[in-house]
Amino acid sequence: MTNGVLWTAFNGLQHTYYEYSVHDTQWNDVPGNYIFARRDGYQWVALYIGETESFKNRLVPSHEKWACGLQNGMTHIHAHTGSPVKSVRVEEEQSLIRRFNPICNR
Repeated sequence: MTNGVLWTAFNGLQHTYYEYSVHDTQWNDVPGNYIFARRDGYQWVALYIGETESFKNRLVPSHEKWACGLQNGMTHIHAHTGSPVKSVRVEEEQSLIRRFNPICNR
């Protein structure tokens, strides 16, 4: 069972993401949004925020921002299944990026 983490986007919408270990997670072939994250005390820090048509194909060590995430202390990936409509996922992604300005999205 994974823990739910509430992320509030710039537009005020709240999204529940579930935390997964950066290692040994088997991803499903479903669309959604994700956050490369690390803890800073009791707070989660977003290192990279993205969206995908398939967690299984996207959340792999060859991801173009994986190394950046690891270099900045990534220990978890927060993810939730999302709309099959890309524009809906992108809107969520962009609002979260605007709010948290993750180092690997810059």
